[in-house]
Amino acid sequence: MRPTHEQSNAFLAHEPLPGVAFEHNAYVRVVSGEHAGDSGSVINVEQLGQDPVYLVELESNSDAPIPQSCLRLVEG
Repeated sequence: MRPTHEQSNAFLAHEPLPGVAFEHNAYVRVVSGEHAGDSGSVINVEQLGQDPVYLVELESNSDAPIPQSCLRLVEG
């Protein structure tokens, strides 16, 4: 399910959303799927639900929709 306008604004304001593990601008590593091994920053949440999908700006300067289950937060 696509987030509502209010949910999108809350995400961009770093307010928690149910089931959403990562915040706007979080630096993440892709651990599985087509972009495994890449890293980048979370731009937005595209889909809500059991496995939310984020739009991630990868270091390769491309944007990709990536499920939460394929991402890990990079500490540091």
